[in-house]
Amino acid sequence: MSELKHPPALRQADALAAWLLLGWLGHRLGWSFASGVLPVVLWWALRCSGAAPFTHGSSVWPLACAAGLLAALPLLPNGPAALALLLLAAALWGLWSASLARGVGNNAPSLPGLSMGLMMGSLWLASQWCLGPGWTQAQAVALHGGLMLGVPLLLAPLRRLGRWSASAAPWTPTALLAMGALLMAWPDATGWRLAGMVLLVLAWAWGAHGTQPGHQARAQVPAGLGPVLLLAVGWLSPTQGPAALQAAWAVVAVLALADLLRPSRRLNTEVTPHEQPRY
Repeated sequence: MSELKHPPALRQADALAAWLLLGWLGHRLGWSFASGVLPVVLWWALRCSGAAPFTHGSSVWPLACAAGLLAALPLLPNGPAALALLLLAAALWGLWSASLARGVGNNAPSLPGLSMGLMMGSLWLASQWCLGPGWTQAQAVALHGGLMLGVPLLLAPLRRLGRWSASAAPWTPTALLAMGALLMAWPDATGWRLAGMVLLVLAWAWGAHGTQPGHQARAQVPAGLGPVLLLAVGWLSPTQGPAALQAAWAVVAVLALADLLRPSRRLNTEVTPHEQPRY
């Protein structure tokens, strides 16, 4: 049975909405653990798992149920019931998100996608120290969302005019990712973190359009690595502060550098030319 191929823009909008809304709701509930990271981790893990047990006709029901649960959340007082409701909504949303990637071909998570998940998933948790003093949460959200949406839009005209070829240097996304992750891992450097975020989004946008099949396969990572890193950041941040997030970015940098140094090999993996990296 053939599966419906959902447009990449829908998968990107779904991820952005989940990162912002689930993280914000968890943060507002005042969790002592992870400060809203846990519902994002649950959503992300199910999205990466590819578990989509719904037929085309019923695939919208998990999302509808999740929306209903989230709408009912303000009616409950903060406490275990509200947290359980949020986690259930995140799980249903994650199952629907997994259904978006059905029939796309190569759905394995990539390093650029992992970096986007780590950056956006930790937004609410780390907004007080990821950019530096004087930044409000609204400004942090606007910056992250603007970069994620704006950079691909700026690159699109160059791609259409033929002045930017994503397939010319298949190692470029990983090199940008390595530099960006290293800057994000550096302590007490607000300007460098801003530059690092730009490089990470460039790596994601570049890798989303036409990387060569062999490199795309090499850059794949285990499906659960991103959620595990985000969960570790949430778990350790109450005691370690920004060092927890910096350590996670150091792991990403090591993975990217290892991928750059790995000998090239010929692989026969086929990749959809304009597929967005999975998170």
